[in-house]
Amino acid sequence: MNSTSDAPSRWKKPIIGAGIATVVVVCGFAAGLSQTDLSEAASKFDKNKADAEKEGLYFTREQVEARYAIPESDNGAKLVQSVLPLARNLKIDRQRPFSEKIVVEHWAEIESAISKIEEASRRKSLMFKRDFRNPAATLFPEYSGVKDWVSFLVQLAHRAVEKGDVRSAEKYFELSAYLANAMDQEGLLIGLLVRIASLAIIDREIQHTIRDHGKGPAVVKMLDLVLTKLDKPYDLKLPIQVEHWFGSAMVEPLLNDPKAYSVMGSGSGVPREIQYGKYLPRFKVANMSRIHRFYADAAHAMPTNCDDLVAVQTALEDMDKAAFRKGLSYTILDVVGPVFGATGAAIAREIAQRNALKQAVTMLKSGANPAFGLPRKGRFAMDVDGKPIRVKKTSSGWIVYSIWIDKVDDGGVEAKGAGKGDYVVHLPK
Repeated sequence: MNSTSDAPSRWKKPIIGAGIATVVVVCGFAAGLSQTDLSEAASKFDKNKADAEKEGLYFTREQVEARYAIPESDNGAKLVQSVLPLARNLKIDRQRPFSEKIVVEHWAEIESAISKIEEASRRKSLMFKRDFRNPAATLFPEYSGVKDWVSFLVQLAHRAVEKGDVRSAEKYFELSAYLANAMDQEGLLIGLLVRIASLAIIDREIQHTIRDHGKGPAVVKMLDLVLTKLDKPYDLKLPIQVEHWFGSAMVEPLLNDPKAYSVMGSGSGVPREIQYGKYLPRFKVANMSRIHRFYADAAHAMPTNCDDLVAVQTALEDMDKAAFRKGLSYTILDVVGPVFGATGAAIAREIAQRNALKQAVTMLKSGANPAFGLPRKGRFAMDVDGKPIRVKKTSSGWIVYSIWIDKVDDGGVEAKGAGKGDYVVHLPK
C-alpha cells in the first residue's frame, strides 16, 4: 500500500525538474535564434519576392519549361545532337591533335555531319530538350560534344587556309561561330561558360591566321566576316532569371534530403545547417527570402550594355560579395549560388580578345597605319580595364594587344598559359 501511495511523490520532483529543463532549453533556443539573422531575413520575404517578380525572374518549373517550348521546325537541336558523338568516336575532339588520315578516311561521315550543322544554323534556335523535374539531377552532356565540334571545325578552317581554300575556311569558321554563340540561348550559366570557352578557341585560331596569313586580302576579308558573325551580345540577365528558379527549387530538396547536397558537386560533408535547418523556425522562409533578394538585386544591377567590360565585371563581382556572407539565412544561397565574378572576368577577357582581333583585321583590310592608333573606336576599342586596346611597335613588327587576365599592361609580352602576360595579335610585316 505504501509503495503504491508513494509512487506519485517519487516521480513528482523528476517530472518538475524535466519540465523546468525543457522550459530552459526552449527559452534558450528561442533566445539563441533571436540572435541569428533568420527573423530579419524572414520578415522581408514578401518584399524580396515582390522585387524578384518585378525583375522578371523565373519562379516555377512551368515558366522555365515555357522558355524551351520551341517548335521543332524552328529548333536545330535534334540535328546538332545527332552529330555530337562523331567527333568523340573518330577521336578528333579537342583533346587530340588533328589527324589528316582520320579526316580523309571518314570524310563522307564528316561531310554529312557538317551538312546537318549547316541546316541547323538556318533555324531560329538551338535549344536542347531538358528534364527540369529534378533540378539537382539536370545534366548537360551536349555541351562537351558541341565544344568538340567547335574545335574540330576550327581545325578544318586552319587546314583550308593552309591549302588556300578560303571559301571553305569561311564556312567552317562560321559554323563554329554558330555553335559557340548558340550555347547560351538556353539561359543556363554553364551554357554561357561553354560559349566563352568555345569562342576563345575560335579567337585563338583567328589570332594565328592573322599572324601567318594576314598578307592575303581574301583571308583578311574572310576573317572580317567571321568576326562580324562572332559579334553577338551576351545576355547576362537571362542566366540570372533561370538561376533564380534553380536556387528557389533547390531549397525544398536540400531540406528534405540533405544527400541532395552531394549532387551539387561538393565532396565535403553535408553542412549541419542543412541537416538540421528544417527544425529551425523560419529557416526555410529566411533562406528563400535571401535567394529572392540576391537575384533581384543582381538582375537590377546588371548593365544593359554588356560591352561595358568594367561595368560587367563590377556587377558580377558584387554578386559574389552579396551571396557568400555569414549567417543562417545564407545557408542555401551559399550552396546553390554560382560564382558569377569569375564569369564576368571571362566575358571581359573574351570580348577584349575579339576587340584586339577586330582592330588588327581592320588595319589589314583598310591599310591603316598602326602608328596612328586604333582604326575602330567605341566598343571595339575597349580593353578589360575600360581603356583602349593597345598598339605597339616591337623589334619583330607591330602588335595589337589586350592586357588580358591580370589587368596589368605587360607591354605586349605574350602570355603563356594562364600566367602573366598579354593577349597579343601580331600584324604581318
